[in-house]
Amino acid sequence: MKKKIAGVVATLLITTSVNVFATDTTKYKNQIEENNSKLSELTDEKKEIQSKKSEINSELKKVIEDINALSSEVSLLNSSITEKESNITQKVLDIQAMESKIIELEEDIKVQNEEIRGQEKELAIQEGILSDRVRAAYKFNSFGSIIFTLIESTSIVDFTERLMFIEKMAAKDREVMEIIDSIISDLEERRTELEVSKQESEDFKVKLDTEKTALENEKAALVNEKAVVTDKLSEQKSLEEAKRTLIANMTQEEQELANSIGDIMDENAALEAEIQKVIREAQERARREEEAKKKAEAANTNTGSVVSSSGYVRPTSGRISSPYGYRIHPIYGVRRMHTGVDYAASSGTPVVSIKSGTVILRKYNSSYGNYIIVDHGGGISSLYAHLSGFAVSYGQSVKQGQTIGYVGSTGASTGPHLHFEIRINGQHTNPANYVK
Repeated sequence: MKKKIAGVVATLLITTSVNVFATDTTKYKNQIEENNSKLSELTDEKKEIQSKKSEINSELKKVIEDINALSSEVSLLNSSITEKESNITQKVLDIQAMESKIIELEEDIKVQNEEIRGQEKELAIQEGILSDRVRAAYKFNSFGSIIFTLIESTSIVDFTERLMFIEKMAAKDREVMEIIDSIISDLEERRTELEVSKQESEDFKVKLDTEKTALENEKAALVNEKAVVTDKLSEQKSLEEAKRTLIANMTQEEQELANSIGDIMDENAALEAEIQKVIREAQERARREEEAKKKAEAANTNTGSVVSSSGYVRPTSGRISSPYGYRIHPIYGVRRMHTGVDYAASSGTPVVSIKSGTVILRKYNSSYGNYIIVDHGGGISSLYAHLSGFAVSYGQSVKQGQTIGYVGSTGASTGPHLHFEIRINGQHTNPANYVK
């Protein structure tokens, strides 16, 4: 009877300890679950921002390419405009030189016109002399007069002198005729040369004016084209600035989200520490209660102490797909501590307790999904997460190798697998040191 009473008391102590533990940890687990839900939302929002940033960066790259192309076009237009301006300047100088030449020619023409008028006067005088000689010869019958003059000669000497005089007069007439012919020929040649030079100058000036006008029109067209391209360039630069501002704002928002995610993760770490503390306290209470139970049993029976089983078994079949340690989280995309090992197994594969113990937690969490914690005594507990279902109840004692659940993909999981942890006094440690 005393043995039964001692057993009932021990059971009540364990049950009370488990209930207190459950009460202590539930509020933390609920907060972690709520935080994990926020983490999921914030992570999705961060991924959406990153996707939008990637899209805007692609658009920005296209805008920059357009800006570079437009800048090259503006540079080419500037070169063309500079060349046209240089050509126009040269044409203006050529026109000014031609105008100066025309002015010089006009001044020369004036001088030569004065000279021509002088020659014309000389021509008129010579023509007058010749005309008088012709009229006199006609009037007095120059040929008969010559014969009469020769006949009237008194001697050979007189005849010779008279003949030489007549010859001189004829020579003088020929000289006058030659002077007249020379003046007329020179006047015609100079008039022709002056007119040709003047016409050539006028024609060249007209040509230069035409070329200058054409160049000015080309320059005006280039300036207009440059204005259009410059406006496009300005628009593209404004678009570039707007996109850079948008990216900067999104980067700031992304940073704020990252900070929020970090804050929640820190809070989860603090809550995890609280859970570990509660586990240690619960295990300590369980240890004291176990000692009390053993003392009670020793005082009322002579059966001796209970020998616990030793060693650990694998929690499930399948290979280890992700070991213990830091890694890039497959869902959150950030570097985080992987607090256990993952066994790749198909959904529904049995999960067994690695050692005898008591189920001190059996619930659902947004991160762990369906998970179980088994206390093995001595400060050692094991955790089994992402289960598709449970095979034991809360507070139940389990034996080594007993099925406690089934592999699944509940909570923050990318596919069916078992997440397995070993905790010493609530602190996670490498399961490979215990389970091979």
